Amino acid sequence: MEENHSLIYSLRFNFIYVDVYSFTRMWIYPTTVLPYGLLRYILAGEGEFVLDGRRHNVKPNQVVYIPQGTTLDCKAFTDDFKFMSIRFVTTIQLKNNDFLSNYFNVLDVTEAEDERVLSYFREIYETASFNKSIGKMFKIRGYLELIIAWLTERGGKRQQSQLELNSTAYTIEKLQQRARKSGNVSRDPRIQAVEDYIVAHPKDPLDLKLLCSIAEVSESSLRRLFKIQTGKSPGDYIKELRMLTASRELLASERRISDIAYDLGYNDPNYFTRTFHSVFGISPQEYRKVSREGSTVEFKRK
Repeated sequence: MEENHSLIYSLRFNFIYVDVYSFTRMWIYPTTVLPYGLLRYILAGEGEFVLDGRRHNVKPNQVVYIPQGTTLDCKAFTDDFKFMSIRFVTTIQLKNNDFLSNYFNVLDVTEAEDERVLSYFREIYETASFNKSIGKMFKIRGYLELIIAWLTERGGKRQQSQLELNSTAYTIEKLQQRARKSGNVSRDPRIQAVEDYIVAHPKDPLDLKLLCSIAEVSESSLRRLFKIQTGKSPGDYIKELRMLTASRELLASERRISDIAYDLGYNDPNYFTRTFHSVFGISPQEYRKVSREGSTVEFKRK
């Protein structure tokens, strides 16, 4: 049973940024393909979100899920349109499929009758904005997963008879097929220890000898096992982790891109820009612009 759920165990949601936005009825967000996923809680007013051509009129106490790679258009209908927006990326991308939408039936828009959902959003916002403790990212990750858990439970109610988690019809059959295509990922504690070390030291240069000593395996075994578990080489895993760190800095600060690059071990800003583009599909400059909710920057889907 654990092997059947290996893909779920490998799935992680990496927080990038959170903020609260207020707009008047003049606000229009032009067509943009998102380099990250979004979770939005509508706090006041009314507006329209268009997700890959699907139009939704949104109002207070609704949660909008916008997957990474979605073509998004938005506009406000009232002068008090206000929402909280969380940006994140997932560790597993399934070609043109969105994991939460296709396998857990998460809706584009979900009614938030449960007051706890808003408290989860607020906890993430307050923790990210004001909490300086060493454990803030764990707290944010926990509340982010609570929101996603709530969304998957709500989505599952649409097809309750077919999507019960304790039956094989919901996840196992589909995930087995996907897991076979992905190398039948399993959680090896040796590789998990390596992953944990890399996540804790994202700015350190790649040191395969050190990683091999942590896992107590040869370099060839490390590469093979790491690829099986994560779907990436150690080098690509570190690269994507650094770019995720960079994306947070780009949104949360006004620091120069060259300074962010240098802090992450990139002495050549041009090489950093090319690397960032290879992960997100746009340059750091464009990423910073498109993340301003009213930006006119557009970029191509990878």
